[in-house]
Amino acid sequence: MKIFKSLSVIAIVLSLFTNSFSNDKSEGYKIGDKVSDFTISNYDGNTYTLSNSGEKATVIIFMSTECPFVQPYTERLINLNNEFSSKGISLWGVNSNKTEPTEEVINHAKTKNYNFPIIKDMNNVVADQFGAARTPEVFVIDNSNMTLVYHGRIDDNKEASKVTSNDLENALNEFLAGKQISNTLTKAFGCGIKR
Repeated sequence: MKIFKSLSVIAIVLSLFTNSFSNDKSEGYKIGDKVSDFTISNYDGNTYTLSNSGEKATVIIFMSTECPFVQPYTERLINLNNEFSSKGISLWGVNSNKTEPTEEVINHAKTKNYNFPIIKDMNNVVADQFGAARTPEVFVIDNSNMTLVYHGRIDDNKEASKVTSNDLENALNEFLAGKQISNTLTKAFGCGIKR
């Protein structure tokens, strides 16, 4: 019995020791963290490098071809890109779902007529880097210093008529005005990313 208790204590101590030194990247970035650069050679023939987007900020939205929480946002995302692309904001849709093959992503992007790139994140590399958990989920990076300035949802309701808080739009307007973003962290809702 004493040996069993001793082994249990050792296991707990080792577990605590290991967890204290685990890589925080699996949990993603927090507001104000420096974001590591990444490059993706995409199915559209273009190469996307975060640090070379040449814009003031990059909005990464984790997307899905099937999630019922993503589909109602098509028009809103197109409108957001129309509004902010000329102001130095790049919007990238990133599909990290292992269950959604590249061909499906291509067809979905064409059907939806997205006016911004949809990037296929093979092996969940970008999703893991950011700690993204669901679709849709938004990360805004200030490209001047590669820091995360907003993380969360697009707005507070998948039904456009019921939206009371345009969180992403508000954050981008404050960012462009040189103001402190008043609400940097909101709770994303939607479908889990399939890894």
